[in-house]
Amino acid sequence: MCLIVEVVAPLSALPFGPAVEEHDVELELERSVPTASPAASFVWVRGPDAASFGEAVVSLPSVDDLTLVESVSDRALYGVTWNVSETPILAALAARDAVLLECLSTADSWWLKLRVSSHRVLTDLRREWAAHGIDAEFDRITTVAAEEAPAGEGLTDTQLEALLLALERGYFEEHRGTSLAELGAELGISRQAVAARLKRAYRTLAERIRDERPPE
Repeated sequence: MCLIVEVVAPLSALPFGPAVEEHDVELELERSVPTASPAASFVWVRGPDAASFGEAVVSLPSVDDLTLVESVSDRALYGVTWNVSETPILAALAARDAVLLECLSTADSWWLKLRVSSHRVLTDLRREWAAHGIDAEFDRITTVAAEEAPAGEGLTDTQLEALLLALERGYFEEHRGTSLAELGAELGISRQAVAARLKRAYRTLAERIRDERPPE
């Protein structure tokens, strides 16, 4: 069962991280990033220092080649050939045929989106990254099927209608903006029927979350 995993990792986990901290830029690796060695990809750099960013990273041991492809205003596109063996986070992905779908930098971390073949692979990645001192947070784990499915899949039309109306009317706010009786009046059903629909909707959503979690 393939999994889609969202990961937050420290900037130091990838080669360009320290330079991101020193320059006013954000990075985005293109979706087609391969993780076999040697690995070639393209990186968008956005920010005031975009055009000069290459000078700060071209001599990194994890970068075999870096070429400025295009520079437009505060954006620059670089072609990069990685030395994967010098980058533990990428080497671990390559060793397990994991796919790096997206990779974005923020001011203090990397956000990665991965596709892995199983929970076992995910466990191995956690252990290997930790062994290299990479303190990564696995923020969201879903199946490929769940990733593609609508959020409301599994709910009946009436359950979804009740759930969305409750949200719109402020039923879930700390100071509720409506009551079950008022929701029932809008839906043309009793207070008890609204409560039952919401309860079944909660159960369906909870079961879906449970099924998407990795085994203990």
